[in-house]
Amino acid sequence: MSGIPLPVVSRMLGQSGVRMTLRYAYLGDREIEEAAERVGQAIAAILKI
Repeated sequence: MSGIPLPVVSRMLGQSGVRMTLRYAYLGDREIEEAAERVGQAIAAILKI
C-alpha cells in the first residue's frame, strides 16, 4: 500500500486517529494487500446475495 498516506489508511480502517494505525505499520505490504483482498472478496460475496 506504498504511497497511500497514513491518515487515509487510518480512516479506511475506521480508526479515529493515526496512533492505532501506527501500531500495525510494521506489517509488510504483502500482508496488508492479502488482508485487503480477503475483505474485498467477502464484501463481493455478500453483495451477490
